Amino acid sequence: MNPAAHNEKPQLRLPFKRLRPLCCVSQGLPLLFASTPLLATLPLSSACMYNIHMKIATYNIHGWRTTDGRPNLEMLINVLQNIDADIIGLNEVFYPRMVAGANLPALEALAQRLNMHFVFGPCLRWPAQDDLPADAYGNALLSRWPIIASAAHHLTPKEEDQQNLLAEKEQRGLLEARILLPNQHTFTVYVTHLDHTGEEVRQIQLRVLRSWTGRDRNRPHVVMGDFNAVSPWDFADRSAEYAGLTRHAAGPALTTNKQGPQIIPQMEKTGYVDCFRLFGSPGAHSFIPAEQPIRIDYIWASQPLAQAVKSCQIWMEPPNAEASDHRPIVAEINWE
Repeated sequence: MNPAAHNEKPQLRLPFKRLRPLCCVSQGLPLLFASTPLLATLPLSSACMYNIHMKIATYNIHGWRTTDGRPNLEMLINVLQNIDADIIGLNEVFYPRMVAGANLPALEALAQRLNMHFVFGPCLRWPAQDDLPADAYGNALLSRWPIIASAAHHLTPKEEDQQNLLAEKEQRGLLEARILLPNQHTFTVYVTHLDHTGEEVRQIQLRVLRSWTGRDRNRPHVVMGDFNAVSPWDFADRSAEYAGLTRHAAGPALTTNKQGPQIIPQMEKTGYVDCFRLFGSPGAHSFIPAEQPIRIDYIWASQPLAQAVKSCQIWMEPPNAEASDHRPIVAEINWE
């Protein structure tokens, strides 16, 4: 939930894949391109994307550490190899952080072992330059297929924060990536991680997020990640459990809004479909340390994509042997 909680000083080295900032920026963050050349003449994604089956996963990896602080790279590799997803969104990624057992930055080592393309979307501002700050954190995307373009957006509104709600809050971001599918269509994926301290802060960030994702409202795409927010659907018949959220250390931040949870209903009002809600049951558990089941990780399908979603589940690992403090969410999409 909170990347700063495990941000000790690591041993670092610069990545061998250079992410080259261009002159175009988004709220102070460089527009980043993956190592695959940009195919500018390709059409945008449309609703007519046939004969494509894909598996998508989102996973908060807890800053390359298990809940008890051990390096978790090998465990993450094992989990993600078993899931065998085509597209994977990651939260709480430190890059170019080095970890035990790898001679590359952890993100590069993970992508290499999975034989996937990757791109990193930092949440911190920095001057336009070739090299990332040594301890950058943010979101990442892994893809079996080429990532032809990506951009890191800053989740800070252009207008003044009159209530000073974002003061001293961790900077959050939205990673946007365009993937070249085997049928030569492109598919857009957004990966984000919203604030963990309060619904009011998340509402500001969500408003900025929607200003970017709204450009794709009529195209198939997904938005995924750790939203640090609960769905009213999960507590529709569990009012006592909802009231009991305050017993967990992070619980008050999930229930601070007097009107109840707002983030997830706002996503639904915008037209996004909660993939897990299509196939799962209320009361699921994606954040492991919580004293009672809570689900704060989501894969959202746009309206043009929703009918192609064929399954969605929370990936379960053996108890007390989890790689992270979150469980992966996995969805399957099939255009026929």
